[in-house]
Amino acid sequence: MKKGLIIAAALALAPTFAAAETFQEAFEMNRAMYGKNHMFTWNGKEYSTNHQEEVEASVEATKANAEDLLAKAKAKNKEVAELGFEWKLTRGLLKDAKKAIDGGEYQKALDLAAQAKYHARIGIQQYHYAQKNWHLSVPQ
Repeated sequence: MKKGLIIAAALALAPTFAAAETFQEAFEMNRAMYGKNHMFTWNGKEYSTNHQEEVEASVEATKANAEDLLAKAKAKNKEVAELGFEWKLTRGLLKDAKKAIDGGEYQKALDLAAQAKYHARIGIQQYHYAQKNWHLSVPQ
């Protein structure tokens, strides 16, 4: 009888847990399940599973657009480097994006710059998480 009550309670509470889901949780779940370029509904509105940098890279593949996104990626990387949370691979992505621009491969440059900007943005999030949760790394 107890098992039946527990199952019934879990089923009754399941919609509550789903309703308590944040946008970030919904985005991450859909991104993990379906990858980029997928649409999902959250709170009655449609959203894409694309990261903001992927949206920025979806512009026309021109030299000007590639240089613009590369400049934004470099600025974001400078910001995270000043916090001390720059990722090693980001500098390589920035160099590769510049090489792609110089070689006339503008879509490749856009994709690489977008990836570099994404890594810098996540590094900034990592910094803020570390500042908020530093106590979790202190041995007891």
